[in-house]
Amino acid sequence: MVKIKSFETSHYYPTNFEGLEELVRFPDGEVKRNSIPNSTVWSFNGENHEYNSNILSNDVGCGIAAFLINGVDVKEATDKIYTHLKNKNILGRGNHFIDIVSEMKNPYQEVSFGHNSNLLIVHSDGKSYDPSIPTNVEDAITKQKSAETFREDLGHTLAEIIGANSELVGNWTHNSVETSEKNGNIIYRKGVVKVEPNKLQFLPACIGQEVLFYTVDGENLPPYSSMPHATGRSKPRGEGKVSLEDANSLRDLIYIPEGISDSSLRTEHPSCFNGFEKIIESLGKYIVPVAESKILSYVGKV
Repeated sequence: MVKIKSFETSHYYPTNFEGLEELVRFPDGEVKRNSIPNSTVWSFNGENHEYNSNILSNDVGCGIAAFLINGVDVKEATDKIYTHLKNKNILGRGNHFIDIVSEMKNPYQEVSFGHNSNLLIVHSDGKSYDPSIPTNVEDAITKQKSAETFREDLGHTLAEIIGANSELVGNWTHNSVETSEKNGNIIYRKGVVKVEPNKLQFLPACIGQEVLFYTVDGENLPPYSSMPHATGRSKPRGEGKVSLEDANSLRDLIYIPEGISDSSLRTEHPSCFNGFEKIIESLGKYIVPVAESKILSYVGKV
């Protein structure tokens, strides 16, 4: 029988998943394609398991990378990024984006991240440049490594375009698969990142809310060393669209290039997303806060 550990109040039980031993559900896990909920960890017996492409589909390797860059003129830099990315289909659909955020502020502990600096955030999917669907674990791992390299290269390229030096802070894949070194089980993480003790992690919410940098304590790790990669949507994307007027109001919060239409922002409004409350309430015991940053600009859907 499948063991289910749930931090989510809604009920879900997987059907016809041969070899599934345990399912972990984190908060804000909306049900996505193929009726598979996001923000989940799946553990299959490795001895008789065949790769299940329904779980991650063609989005293997989707993730977020952050780069420390020297201080820039945010408006000018964002416009240059928009011009470079326009019509290249690099960001894909959905809420994949490029953000420039403020220097990491540290109200929690005395750690210096450098002054007069910004952060460049790159959220790219695994299908924009490679729409293939892996058919086995080995191919899936190869694809997610390629996606990580793609994200890192893109971040450094964009930094160069805006005339900034760049240093990789972290590259957090949240659609991945691996073979457990402990018992040989096959572990899928869908909308979930793997966390490591004392290694910086990144938790975004939405435009208008500061992003959180945190780490975890090696003596108190979450299930499968996993945490949600972000807060979830408050409603399915199609049901959560705001008016064009409300979408336009996002431009009062952060800088968004004129070429990005208000129509494309109707699902990016803060009301479309949950806050940190559910995650902090359920998983706060695992989180060691490190720093916060404010989103200053957004480029998406170009």
